[in-house]
Amino acid sequence: MPITRRAARLNIPKPGLWGIPVLLRTRNVFFLTLLCTALALPLVPIGFIDQDSASTLLTVSTFLFGIIAGFYIYVTSSDYVQTKSLIAVETATWQSLYRSVAVYHAPAIPALQKQLDAYLRCSLDFEILDYVRGSRRAFDATVAVIRSLPYIPERGSVHQVILTELDAITTARQQLLVLGTKTLSAFSWTVLGSLALLVVASLYGSRTGEWLPDAAAILVTSALVLILLIIRDLDTYIWNERTFGFEVEENLFRSIGELPYYPEEAVRSGRVSPPDCRYRVGVLTRQGTRRIVHLQANRGLPGKGLLQCVE
Repeated sequence: MPITRRAARLNIPKPGLWGIPVLLRTRNVFFLTLLCTALALPLVPIGFIDQDSASTLLTVSTFLFGIIAGFYIYVTSSDYVQTKSLIAVETATWQSLYRSVAVYHAPAIPALQKQLDAYLRCSLDFEILDYVRGSRRAFDATVAVIRSLPYIPERGSVHQVILTELDAITTARQQLLVLGTKTLSAFSWTVLGSLALLVVASLYGSRTGEWLPDAAAILVTSALVLILLIIRDLDTYIWNERTFGFEVEENLFRSIGELPYYPEEAVRSGRVSPPDCRYRVGVLTRQGTRRIVHLQANRGLPGKGLLQCVE
């Protein structure tokens, strides 16, 4: 059944109202762990592991967990920092290239604006881990527009700048492709989770019923969960994704004269709160094969109610 181009009101809840995605955020899981461990503590038998065994188990498991978790944090944070830097380089170079093309051959700007907008929207439709692979066709179409520019001898230096900037973007994408894989495998998570469980079991097993060991068990358990969540966020590049996953793209959209764009599910889950009065939302069709772009008014800012289908 064909999709008709008609005005449509998007039923997008305010960020934070979709329970499960919000509940799984790092801060919320940490406080939920505090609450659950505090409530479950009276249900755990006191001293079900003898003190000597619990002390040995706690020492060994804590030592191993610290070494392995520290190594994983180092590796994932290194990839995370490189990815942030490369995304910033790519978006900044796109901005510079767009201005260079405007100086070199202004008639090509409408075609470049259209293709670059399509490329940016396609990039945002994928997670950071997958966006280089997912946006390959849109990138090739944008590159084709740039390479089709006529050579103007009196502006040869600008033409060389454009080609240099295009090479820099291609290099950044190749490096992002290499970094676009999860560092931790299922086996790595199994080992890390097992060691964390051993630490928790030894803490709970050596309880004496006094308030200080009980409080320490609750806090350490919550801290272990927080460490695992931080490693997960770094490994999947969702730590502080608002800045390098959406904000840099917003600036690039504005620099080429387009409204910011967000995938519908990113807005629904509260991962991004659009700061502009107007923005575009990509809504998947029922078949899930493509997106229909809608113009959306921010309910918390002036312009409320301005909604229409724009593509």
